[in-house]
Amino acid sequence: MKISQKLTSAAAVTIALSSTLAFSADSFAAARPVAHRDNIPKGVHLTVWSWWGQPELDVLTSLAVRWARAHGDTVTVVNQSTNSNGFQFYSTAARAGKGPDVGVGMPHDNLGIFQEEGLLAPATSFNPKLYNVPTAEAVKIQGQYYAYPISVQNVALFYNKAKIHTAPKTWAQFVQDANKYGFGYAQHNLYQDFAFIGGMGGYIFKDNNGTLDPNNIGLNNKGAIAAFSLIRSMDAKYHWMNPNTTGAISLSEFTKGKIGMYISGPWDITNVKKAKINLGIAPIPTLPNGHAATPFLGVMTAFVNARSHQQVAAQALANYIASAGEPYFYNVNADLPAIVKLQHTKAIQGNPFDVAFLQQSKTSIPMPNIPQMQSVWGAMTIIGNIIKGSVSPAVGANKFVQNIKTGIKIQQG
Repeated sequence: MKISQKLTSAAAVTIALSSTLAFSADSFAAARPVAHRDNIPKGVHLTVWSWWGQPELDVLTSLAVRWARAHGDTVTVVNQSTNSNGFQFYSTAARAGKGPDVGVGMPHDNLGIFQEEGLLAPATSFNPKLYNVPTAEAVKIQGQYYAYPISVQNVALFYNKAKIHTAPKTWAQFVQDANKYGFGYAQHNLYQDFAFIGGMGGYIFKDNNGTLDPNNIGLNNKGAIAAFSLIRSMDAKYHWMNPNTTGAISLSEFTKGKIGMYISGPWDITNVKKAKINLGIAPIPTLPNGHAATPFLGVMTAFVNARSHQQVAAQALANYIASAGEPYFYNVNADLPAIVKLQHTKAIQGNPFDVAFLQQSKTSIPMPNIPQMQSVWGAMTIIGNIIKGSVSPAVGANKFVQNIKTGIKIQQG
């Protein structure tokens, strides 16, 4: 873990913020926080832990300087991105009273574990009207908001424009292009597979008005079984892949021009560009049932430690980092803003890749954020057996749910 950095210099603000802003002044104003509030105490010291490394860390550091100077406070930013204990270190430290006031760079699906442990404070300054419904739901646990969204992420369809001039929009068109030019993705991974599972009618945990029910698992209902059959057919019927095909293999084949389509997220854009592939990105085509694909939505967040002794100031700082920081995080590393108004700025709407991911996000479903999701990830190896044909989609789906329930029982002791 790197040594913490005390923030006292205004120069860092000028360098890191003014030099990276590609958004217009008007677009940034959409996220600019309100002026200084009298109820925010002066002279307090806050600690921020960041699980984001560079280049986002520099932006976060500069934002903290700006906020601290405006409020007459001081802030220390600690880089936790290299901590081998990951997010679990937060739990250990917070329980011991040694955690930060604010945490930044934690994906929303980790929130449930810490909320259950009583280590997250409700996000008292959160305004759900700034976000689309899936993004707001991603930070909601048992009907209450517990974090501030910073950026959003999901997968979509990558296609080689040298082979496929127009991205397929229907399943019939997709099959035709995949048969001719090839297709691959990380077929053993539930994260990628959920685009098909959710679109065909399956679900992880039943959503009851914003509260996920871990006792109602929909990975073996009619829609989920149909989705597993569809995934299996990609190998057994269409032969686009074989049971040993992984995401790494599919990426390699796509970057070498051996296949024309690939499902992934923004993290693979750089590798594809380096390979000089004429890349196009579009929403995943409608599925055989005519419904849209539903990839998982991931939301990067800022949150407040429930055991912070400076709750008012910490809430204000977390909200400021999340809202005011969105344009800057986008400029340094293409982290798509979570605030809807910022998604419609010229900077983003002029980028076809960003537009495609945002279009896909409209049908995305937030990754479940309750602790029981850990048992789902642990049980997903059964998908490989379905793909190989060693179990039928129906038998595999039932085994999947059975293993999840067993895992949850073990998890709960």
